[in-house]
Amino acid sequence: PPAPAPRRPTHVVIISEDGLRPDSLTEELTPAHMALMREGMAALQADTIPQSDTLPSHAAMLSGFGAEEHGLWWNSYQRDRGYIRVPTVFSIAHAHGLSTAMIVGKPKLRHIARPGSVDHFERPSYLCGGVARRAAAYFTEEQPALLFVHFSDPDEFGHSHGWMSDAYLAAVHHSDRCLATVLDAIDASAAGADTLVIVTADHGGHSRHHSGGHLEVDREIPWIARGPGVTADTVLDRPITTVDTAATALAALRLTPSPGMKGVSILTYAR
Repeated sequence: PPAPAPRRPTHVVIISEDGLRPDSLTEELTPAHMALMREGMAALQADTIPQSDTLPSHAAMLSGFGAEEHGLWWNSYQRDRGYIRVPTVFSIAHAHGLSTAMIVGKPKLRHIARPGSVDHFERPSYLCGGVARRAAAYFTEEQPALLFVHFSDPDEFGHSHGWMSDAYLAAVHHSDRCLATVLDAIDASAAGADTLVIVTADHGGHSRHHSGGHLEVDREIPWIARGPGVTADTVLDRPITTVDTAATALAALRLTPSPGMKGVSILTYAR
């Protein structure tokens, strides 16, 4: 008999840990991340865009376009400046009748949620404890087709104490526990086996800074994915950039990317 068709995701969860440097991930400090890497595929030398700030980088991650196209050059919530000017993973999914949600730690990310594209936008807390609990509960209750979750902790303590300081590494450990909270909820849900999880970051950092992307350590980010069709314990040895996240999410949901989108689906390399 012919081999059964490979399982395809019906849900995608993108989790971004703000300011997470890939060289902070260790078995002792971040067991949930390391387990996820064993269960899926990972690249620890992916790159964000040159504008390595939270809002421009997340806009690129969730649209597949660079800052020149998406237009979100600033890095704070400024209501009067409106919304991202290109389609996003949310607007494309929503246009095809799929449910979408963003549960985040920073209000500036609302600039990415164009009206009519995100069914549920919530900022329950700044640090990740409240965000993770709400994201876990929301996925359990609603099982949206596309969920974006954002943790602030590594960035907060990188700015206040320095990237790779003891306080920063403690924040990374806390972010790992928050990740475990969300992953446990996904795995326990009816949709768990059909969910592609992508874990990444918007930028790294050095000293107490990351802006401008002049240093590789500011641009370098982790990129981890686990789910249907992804071979376990796979090391991705091709160049990966943050715009590939949008393309991968759309490909997983069998949606056509926007014309001009820069990213490529990493699922091509998943088997």
